[in-house]
Amino acid sequence: MNTKNKKRIRAGIDTITKSNLQYFVIAFSILVLASGPLLLHTVSPQVFAAVQMITIPYGAFDPNFNTAAPQWYLPTATTIQVNQTVTWLNQDTEGHTVTSGKAGGREGLIQNNMGQPSGLFDSGTIMPGKKWSYTFTKPGQYEYFCTIHPWMDGYIVVNEKEPDPTDADGNKLTQFPQVRLTPDRRYEADLSWEPHYIMTGHKITFVFQFYDNVMPHPIPAHYIFTITQNGKQLFRSEDRTQFGGGYNYFSFDEPGPAIFRFDDIDNSGQSVQYSAMVEQMDSNSDMSGMAGMDDMVQPARNMALQDYLIPLFFTPALITAGVVVLLVKIRKKKPHEGDYVQ
Repeated sequence: MNTKNKKRIRAGIDTITKSNLQYFVIAFSILVLASGPLLLHTVSPQVFAAVQMITIPYGAFDPNFNTAAPQWYLPTATTIQVNQTVTWLNQDTEGHTVTSGKAGGREGLIQNNMGQPSGLFDSGTIMPGKKWSYTFTKPGQYEYFCTIHPWMDGYIVVNEKEPDPTDADGNKLTQFPQVRLTPDRRYEADLSWEPHYIMTGHKITFVFQFYDNVMPHPIPAHYIFTITQNGKQLFRSEDRTQFGGGYNYFSFDEPGPAIFRFDDIDNSGQSVQYSAMVEQMDSNSDMSGMAGMDDMVQPARNMALQDYLIPLFFTPALITAGVVVLLVKIRKKKPHEGDYVQ
């Protein structure tokens, strides 16, 4: 093959390579720019699962103090609500049981105490990699252990089920988030709060999203969020959401109907309103001990984490583009193998 043909082939390969790289950069950049807001839009407070998972870790069969397992059951103590299900997953190399009753403890090995089953529930042998589930239908404190390895013990605390939340008029709230459309039907505003059943003295997290109802997608929007109770405005926050979402914290000191409003959504003058009944916390409530442990009111953070994550989505595209430009410049300066340099 003569030198002229080699040059033509090399030039063709370079053209294809540079073209493919350019198409890759364009496609990759579009993908990153388009998916960034969508991925960030998913950042939101977590919701607890209906099924509580407990793991039997590797090394749980070993009664020694210096064992691979930090605990026999992870977590050792678990709090759930009535009618909630607990699933135990055996990740150890030996079979185990989940049996209600009192464990024998390490000292039981010397005293030949293999534990005292109560007869309420018994999983039988759960082989490695297998799992077993049980639904607790009554409140109370339940101790359980492994009949094969009686030093292994765990605890389940079952609380009464939380009452159903209601609006200010006493109507049951069955769906969260609560969805509202502005009077002109241009905007959709979704509001949820955790916990759904609001009691005095407990920090409530309000999570909200704004959408364009004409072209359904989340939007960053200006808003004024207020909380009013018994005719008195207790809280006001004026801010702008990032990628459509934001959240606020608040704690109620008094029971009674409360109104939550968003005004001037996206500087449109449009408003939406929600309501909830705030109940007095019982001193005997399982949640009463949590009162006062958290900051009662904090300024809106509005998914502030997104502001730090945004560069992560744009940086790869910029780096890739820079590398391609650098490679093209190097190829222009460096003669190809087989070329004659005069």
